Amino acid sequence: MIAIRDFTRSSSFRVGVLLTTLACIAIVLIVYFWRLTSSDLFISESNAAVNAKTNALITLYENLGIEAVKLAIAKDNGQHSPNGSTITSASDHLRSFVALSKDEQVVAGNLSSIPLVLERHKGASFATAEIVITRPNSTTRKTLRQALMREVTLGDHVLYVGRGIDDLYSAQWFGKTFSWIIVVLLCTLSVLSFAIAVYVVNRINRMSQTADKIIKTGNLQERLEIDSNWDDLSSLSFVFNQMLDTIESSVNNIKSVTDSIAHDLRTPLSRLRNTLEKIEDTQLREDTTQEADNLLNMFNSLLRISGLETTNKKEGFCSTDVRAIVEDVVDLYHPLAEERDITLSSELDAVTMLADPNLLFQAVANVLDNAIKYSNEKSVVTVQLSTTASHIVIAVNDAGIGVGEHEIVNLERRFYRADGSRTSKGNGLGLSLVSAIVKLHDGHIWFIHDPLVKGHGLGVVFTFKR
Repeated sequence: MIAIRDFTRSSSFRVGVLLTTLACIAIVLIVYFWRLTSSDLFISESNAAVNAKTNALITLYENLGIEAVKLAIAKDNGQHSPNGSTITSASDHLRSFVALSKDEQVVAGNLSSIPLVLERHKGASFATAEIVITRPNSTTRKTLRQALMREVTLGDHVLYVGRGIDDLYSAQWFGKTFSWIIVVLLCTLSVLSFAIAVYVVNRINRMSQTADKIIKTGNLQERLEIDSNWDDLSSLSFVFNQMLDTIESSVNNIKSVTDSIAHDLRTPLSRLRNTLEKIEDTQLREDTTQEADNLLNMFNSLLRISGLETTNKKEGFCSTDVRAIVEDVVDLYHPLAEERDITLSSELDAVTMLADPNLLFQAVANVLDNAIKYSNEKSVVTVQLSTTASHIVIAVNDAGIGVGEHEIVNLERRFYRADGSRTSKGNGLGLSLVSAIVKLHDGHIWFIHDPLVKGHGLGVVFTFKR
């Protein structure tokens, strides 16, 4: 059993997809912002503003003369107008500048000297230059490393219109760098989200497989592998292993008590049976000794089952001709089947496997004995031995009284007897012993209701890996 058979249906995958989707949306927005900052849109607007200002002053000069240009510049820069009034403006604090000069002297504008060009930048999208400007009422010279500037001759005057764009270039560089950093972080987040999802699903599946193996085999010695200690799943695995330690200890204690009782009572029962042999009444002697034998068989079966489940001994395992084993069992029970007028048929393929021949014989014999015992006269019992691509299959099917479908899950329990078998002899340990033998061979036992389609009956199937 795997807890999450389809990774794409897991909650971890869905969370990973959600995070990745959000990351992709963020990447698209970041790329758009990056393209926006890389497209020189803001610089283009600044260049358009410089050109528009310059063209407006040129048009004003052509229509009204140089005095109109001076007046317009004075209004824009908060200088005194020709009539003596003061026009206020915050242009001194702006990045833009306008200067009108004559004979190398500034006669209007927000500069106290002509802009000094230190270097003209080539290869850029716009004609930019590194210039030095000086504001009015200030002796501090300011260097603009990136500036747009137009120089136009208006008669005997020279007009300078420009704008510093250092902050725009800085914003552009910051936008590009920040965009790349965010894109890398988001891509890393996407990869990590999927990696964590895969890690979580694998750990959960590993826990599920271990739990499923314990359930199917009953081997409480299985433990979860802990290969890290930084995550919560490792802590959960550690707690799970502690729980298994406690359960194993409890089960072993219970088995130990049961085995001790069976072992300790077997000797006094043997003595009791020997004493019962001295009873003079023949019928009473037979009845009592038979009951003593039943008790002894019960305790011997309990000890046998316990030994198979706990010791897991495989010293008797060898390459075994399974067909010969099953044929011997069928031959052994043919007389009993004929005596009860039961048709016993077999269909056996040649199969060889690593097994304990004696235990395998006992398992098949127990099942076939039950099939004949609980079948009516003129009934049918079939025994089949076949192989598939990966398994060896032994099936014993009957059309007897069978068991209810709700009772099938309890057939391997110790001392459990179905309602239809309570009136017959037995102690409810036969199928428990068979189950222990099959598990010792790393196989599985299956129960089928009405296998021969007669409306009743039971099928017992052993499957072993090839």
